[in-house]
Amino acid sequence: MAETPLWSARIRAERKARKWDVHATARRLRGAAGEDRHDLPSHADLVRSIRRWESGGIAVMSERYRLLYCVIFQLEEDILFASDVTSTDPTPPRTTEAESELGKLASLRQADRQIGGGHLYATVIDYLRSTIAPRLFNGPDGAQLFTTAAAFTEMAGWMAHDAGNDVLAEQHFGRALDFAGLGNDRQLESHVLGSISHITLHLGRASEAVAHAERGMAILKRARASAPAIHARLLARAASGLAAQEDAARSARLLVRAEDLLGQRPQRAPSPWTAPYDEATLALDTARCLLRCGQPAGSQHHARRFLDIRAASRTRSRALGQMTLASALLQQDQLDEACALITEAVHNTRSLSSLVVTRHLTELRARLQAHHGHQGAADCLDVLDGAYRERCWLYQ
Repeated sequence: MAETPLWSARIRAERKARKWDVHATARRLRGAAGEDRHDLPSHADLVRSIRRWESGGIAVMSERYRLLYCVIFQLEEDILFASDVTSTDPTPPRTTEAESELGKLASLRQADRQIGGGHLYATVIDYLRSTIAPRLFNGPDGAQLFTTAAAFTEMAGWMAHDAGNDVLAEQHFGRALDFAGLGNDRQLESHVLGSISHITLHLGRASEAVAHAERGMAILKRARASAPAIHARLLARAASGLAAQEDAARSARLLVRAEDLLGQRPQRAPSPWTAPYDEATLALDTARCLLRCGQPAGSQHHARRFLDIRAASRTRSRALGQMTLASALLQQDQLDEACALITEAVHNTRSLSSLVVTRHLTELRARLQAHHGHQGAADCLDVLDGAYRERCWLYQ
């Protein structure tokens, strides 16, 4: 079964974010062609091609149409077609099956950061069902395939969470933990427990979130696995659970330990199947913990540090940082900057399918209602109302 290319979801997401139907998109592609538009097929044929590109019915798009799409969406080719840019190497090196799977995993993670899990969840589930599952118990891959299944299943969990289905996300994370155990990758097993800790906290079970993080740390210790970044992530997850229980002192101690660990050099290479955890992510986790503990000034400091570090290409991540900073500023009655940050986050996430982001925007809207008499807040509320209507249409 042929795989659906990642750019299919991207071009569909960009089109729907602009509220264009396929006919409007065909007209824009023709307009972008300029004097060469007469060389394009008829309008009806172009519409059929657009539908097939978006559904994955056509696996490869020619360079001409890729460039036309870049013009109408005003995006660079390496962003819109990250997994389809033609290689300049005439003899690409042969890769092992595991290396090929790692490449797919990295490509999906990159796309997820830019367009959101809502657009990609079905692609990952289809890949698990059609490609990974049939090999699990019938192929020669052994433990390695269970590790692969764990990594892709954990990714599906994060995408389900981003699409607003936390119960389904928890189920995926549970299966990923089982697969990681069979694959004998203790770093990945600990990493998945960090994800389980995150989702149980979102489901309102703070004490369980701490317990899952502690279990992950215990696995690392028993396996004597030198994985400072994974250990730091687990400490941050435990700190988040403690902050939700208003245990500010213990939460702060764990965050300091996490920062110390990130400064250490690992004794061996980390498992390539785990997602990276870096200084920027820890800064955002710290900002959120401090906000939960009623320390908006400290939260503001770490949220600004996060935004200074995190790359502009990480659309969802930066939006979450902007909204965390806006929350801290609202608690300190710094309305103008908070509204500016919220407005920027709305504009930057127009084509992002992320109910996590939308929920944060909805929470900020509720807080801004108390300041509707302030002109900046009133304007920001108008922006949020428009964004809510747009995103409801997009999710449909």
